[in-house]
Amino acid sequence: MPDILIFDDDPNVASLLAEVLRANGFSVAHYPSADGIMQIVQENRPRLVVLDIMMPGIDGLSACRDIRSNMATRHIKIVVMTAKQFEQDRITAQRYGVSLFINKPFDSAKLGQDIRGLLGFGKDPLAGAAPLPAPPMSVAVFQSSAVVETLDMWVMLDAGRGLGQWVSEHGDLPSLCWMLLSRYEPAVLEDLGACGPLLTAGSVVKLAGPEDADSSLPRLAPKLSAGMFARQAPMVIPQRAKTSPLIYPLREGEFLLAPGAMGQARYTQHPGSALGYSFGLHGRKVVYCPCNEIRPDAAEWNRHELNKFASLFSEADLLMHGYGRSLAQPRRADGIGTGAWEPVVDLAAAAKVKRLLLMPQPGAPIGDILVQAQARISALQSPMRCAVAASGQVVSL
Repeated sequence: MPDILIFDDDPNVASLLAEVLRANGFSVAHYPSADGIMQIVQENRPRLVVLDIMMPGIDGLSACRDIRSNMATRHIKIVVMTAKQFEQDRITAQRYGVSLFINKPFDSAKLGQDIRGLLGFGKDPLAGAAPLPAPPMSVAVFQSSAVVETLDMWVMLDAGRGLGQWVSEHGDLPSLCWMLLSRYEPAVLEDLGACGPLLTAGSVVKLAGPEDADSSLPRLAPKLSAGMFARQAPMVIPQRAKTSPLIYPLREGEFLLAPGAMGQARYTQHPGSALGYSFGLHGRKVVYCPCNEIRPDAAEWNRHELNKFASLFSEADLLMHGYGRSLAQPRRADGIGTGAWEPVVDLAAAAKVKRLLLMPQPGAPIGDILVQAQARISALQSPMRCAVAASGQVVSL
């Protein structure tokens, strides 16, 4: 559980504050609004809560009053941070039992010392202490899908063939699992039933995918609950297991992946409704964009779209991007799998991606693509590492 919860709708302020708190030895989670704050606080049991006064939904002072009026949470220390300079707000905050009232902009060093003092620590951070190592994190790649595994959470990216076997070989199942679907084509739904064992074991499973006109996502949920889908053997679900996945139809925008971890969904250049995903976990950024055609000619590319993907890919620790051909090959008549790998390499290098994993779509050339891609990266004078994905491959981050 995090030591400190930050509720602030300004991502820049929240990021700076989180950096200050982590430098002082505290674990932190950030929420962009105070909606549902009482449930969040009771579930996370933090030692301290930082509240902005002006936020969407419930304001910080009302949230403070609610925390103080609840017997289960009234002991939690509360810090209010605000750009408002009115004495009336300070008096109201003190009446509600705020431990510390801070005006923005704040002095980082002093704030760190004050919060350490509130929580019973000395005023100096852990001098000379080595930073805590990032928790282990790995990405397993399958045919038309991947899964990110870290601590007690999995993020499944589509459900291609091989995912079910991977789950069956794991003895320890996570308490939380996201399945993020990029689109609703059969190839990425083949092992959807892989989540059946997680539901049976009591894991929380969150199923997300594009919000399309055909309402595809709700129709998939029962098949995931039953643990049955194409090429997936039927599973016997105990009578006591009545859990089902939580459903999240997504449009382009942000969503909360986990406490302190935001995900981004972006529509991609692909027939029908299709999404690419980006999310940060434990200081590492992962991008999954399996079906997206990047135009090779900038003159033909909408500048907004180009900037959108450049921002999505920016400084990713791992970018998994699909391709269907090389520029020398003609586009397919059905419009599927048409994206060439060369523009992907160019944009990834420009976005300072650290590692690129090219994911071949069915029928895509593989052969000497890696050699050609590495030569292209070298010509761009980029330090980016590159590989062509193979089913069963595991990447450590």
